[in-house]
Order: sequence, then C-alpha cells, then structure tokens
Amino acid sequence: MQQIRKALPVAVFAVLISVFLNLSSFSANADDELLIRTAEEHIGGYDRSLFKHWIDADKNGCDTRKEVLIAEATVKPKKGAKCILTGGKWISAYDGKSYTKDAGLDIDHMVPLAEAWRSGAWAWTAQQRQNFANDLSDSRVLIAVTASANRSKGDQDVKTWLPTKNKCTYIDAWVAVKVRYSLTFDTGELSVIQRYFTTCLITNVSVDVLPGYETVENKVIPTPTATPTATPTATPTATPTATPTATPTATPTPAATPTPAATQVATVSPGAFCTPAGAVGRSASGVTYTCKTSPTDTRNRWRQ
Repeated sequence: MQQIRKALPVAVFAVLISVFLNLSSFSANADDELLIRTAEEHIGGYDRSLFKHWIDADKNGCDTRKEVLIAEATVKPKKGAKCILTGGKWISAYDGKSYTKDAGLDIDHMVPLAEAWRSGAWAWTAQQRQNFANDLSDSRVLIAVTASANRSKGDQDVKTWLPTKNKCTYIDAWVAVKVRYSLTFDTGELSVIQRYFTTCLITNVSVDVLPGYETVENKVIPTPTATPTATPTATPTATPTATPTATPTATPTPAATPTPAATQVATVSPGAFCTPAGAVGRSASGVTYTCKTSPTDTRNRWRQ
C-alpha cells in the first residue's frame, strides 16, 4: 500500500484551535500539504464486529495480538505451538508495570475502534476497517498495556482519558494515528492536544498518511486543484521623465547579536515507548536517555 510521509508542525494546532469553531477544514503547508479536519462525531451504528480484528495476516500461526506481544517484549518470549508465548517480559507504557506473562496484558487500539467509527471509519469499507484494526506497520496503532488500564480507557478520547504515565508519548501517538487514517478531530480534542504539545515540547509528529481513507458522506474527498487565474493585460501609458535628485546615504545600523535559546530536555520514563527516534530526554533522577531501538527490540524506547 502506498504511503505518504508527512510532518505535522505543532504550530498547526494553535491555528486549528482558533479557526475550527467556524471552519470545517484547514490546510497546512510544510514540505507537503496536510489536511486536518474537524467534525461533529458520527453517532450511532457502531458495532465492534464491523472491525474484523486479531487476524493472522501472514499465516504464521500468530494472530495480530500475539504479533504485537512479540514485537513489544523487552525480553523476547519463546514461541510454542499455536503461538503460545513463554519467558517474555513486557512493560506497560500506560502505568509502568512489568509483566512476565502476557495474560495480564491487553492489546489496545490507540484510537479505540468506536472512536475511529465516530471520527470517519463509519464511511470506510469493511477491508479498510480490518486494516485499521490489525495495523502492524506503525507501532503506535496497537500497544500492549495493563488490561485494567485498557478497560478503564474504554472508547474515550483524550478529552476524558489519559494514562497515568507517558502522557506526552500518548498524545503524540494519538495524533499520529488519527492523521495516518485521516480521522477527524473535535474541538475538545484539539484543545487538549494543543495544551500538551506546548507542555511536552512536541515540535512535530512524523506520520505515514495512508491514501484512500479520507471520506465525507461516504465519498472520497477529491484532491483540490488550483484554478488558473487569467493575467490582465496592462495598457501602456507614457511615463514622464523624473528629474534626478541626490539620494542621501543612510548610516547602516549594526545588527544585534542573537541570543541562543535555551534547550529544554523533556523528563522521560526509562523503557517507555517514544518518538521520534534520536530524541534525548532525562529521567527524574537526571540520567540521560535516547529514543532508540535495540538489537532485540525494533520499537523505539527510552534507553541509555
């Protein structure tokens, strides 16, 4: 499936908050054009069975749930018959709890299925909903977390629920997943997002936008094309000859020396998932950590 890499500037949200009370869409230009839409939530019609999930896409005996557990384990588990996992270790990003048995974990859809439905998935095809429910190509879409934390979240959005730990990473991932699938935001969401983008020092969100998911009233939104504007032809007129006058030479004003801005480093939780790769943070005890993968774990976490 073709993917388009976009970078979403934090400044976009400040503008969105102020204009979306009256406008239904906003186009932000960075390296690429990125369309973010706000809309009233679509109420009614949702059923979890409309999103076929936990499939075995590659027919290797492990369904989507098990694939996420394998990918996110800090200690890789052994895979037995029927993909039964033993000997692994996991850390829940929502509360920092660690597990050596996957029975205590749920696989959370970062954007809950019901929230996706209300934000645009109601207009998708069955295949598109299945793709969303089983997306393993972006590690932010599905995440292994403490079962009780996932169940307390339910189908709430960021207006009414945030995890006890790693709120900044959660907000970043929430925005990335919604933009990836061209899901709409409501004004309450955007208000919360703008506040956390400011306090978390989030400057951009890197996201692969999937084509074909941006829908309104069951129709794909066409890509707008610019309408050429005719250039008027000016009628030439005689230009009188001006009498030259001496121009005084201005004394140049010396340029001010810029003061370098202080660099702020975010406080992070060691071992938690993070983005973007290469980011640097410090733990509460002052130890420096980098957002990176390891030889045994392909997902970005805060590591020394």
